[in-house]
Amino acid sequence: MRIGLIDVDAWSRGSATFPNISLMKVSAWHKRRCDQVEWYNPDTDTPYDRVYLNKVFSDEYSRDYDQPIRAKEVFRRGSGYALSVINGVEVYDRLIDLPFPAELDHIYPDYHLYQRKVFVPDVDVEGTELETGYYEMVDMFPDTAYGFMTKGCPNNCDFCHVCQMQGRKVWNFADLSEFWNGQKNIVLLDPNITASKDFVRHMSALADTGAYVDFSQGLDARLLTEEKIHALNRVKYKRIHFAWDKPREDLADNFRRIATHLKRGGRDAVSCYVLTNHSSTHEDDLRRIYTLREVGFHPYVMIYRKPTAPQITRRLQRWCNTPALFYKFPTFGEYCRATYKGGEGLEEP
Repeated sequence: MRIGLIDVDAWSRGSATFPNISLMKVSAWHKRRCDQVEWYNPDTDTPYDRVYLNKVFSDEYSRDYDQPIRAKEVFRRGSGYALSVINGVEVYDRLIDLPFPAELDHIYPDYHLYQRKVFVPDVDVEGTELETGYYEMVDMFPDTAYGFMTKGCPNNCDFCHVCQMQGRKVWNFADLSEFWNGQKNIVLLDPNITASKDFVRHMSALADTGAYVDFSQGLDARLLTEEKIHALNRVKYKRIHFAWDKPREDLADNFRRIATHLKRGGRDAVSCYVLTNHSSTHEDDLRRIYTLREVGFHPYVMIYRKPTAPQITRRLQRWCNTPALFYKFPTFGEYCRATYKGGEGLEEP
């Protein structure tokens, strides 16, 4: 069979900044059956036997692939197809989010799916690069493994769809060996591994790999006991993200306690997602940001339904999420005065 793949989010943005795990597994599954797998080519002369499209984000962030598809069968999958906005709220419809076959859940991903062409220059006998050379394909996300050890989350936040997709109980999903095979880096996608009863065991497994781990989703600061922090400290982490989504929750003491016991990496190795444009005021946003800055965690502003966000929130995101600006200007007010005419967007609590 000839198989075509379309990463809809990457197509919409013009490039892939993060690999689509589902498509890497689809690719691996078909290659095991000796099928021909490639990125969909709209200029093909021969129709594909099957084309898979996968979309993670809603239409507000990623528009759907709108070109003709020459294929005998077309499969559209991913949460992005199941998300819609009703009365200003993003809604997930599980009936639309059709799953891939269960056997794909535990197949090792095809990490060579995402590649780019690079020029390799020839060198002379002295090692000097010449203008001549050749092109070769290299992995876009080299030496990095992506996957879930657990799925599910007990929080059931109204702005998040994890509970509807994966359940309200954290459950063990996969062993490391199902997506890691000696890579130097691991990007962990678990939505709330801190709520797992096996958290300490999972941290031990990650530590034993010797790989640098990126906890890409927000860890729950409320659930990190000293025992769990000790287990986390064994891991060579590249990046840890916490989450402070609900402004009415005062997590300041939690973060101060964690800051006291957590092993630190570089300046931006520990960050915290700060949800805005949902149930918070601008003052709520600033209070959380300044608290995190005080304890030494880098705030990272996430905007709910960004196209609807006010200008001041977008400017707040630019200041926080650009380290050069965040560390140059100690307060949002100073940033606004230095950046915008008349200090527009300046609102301090």
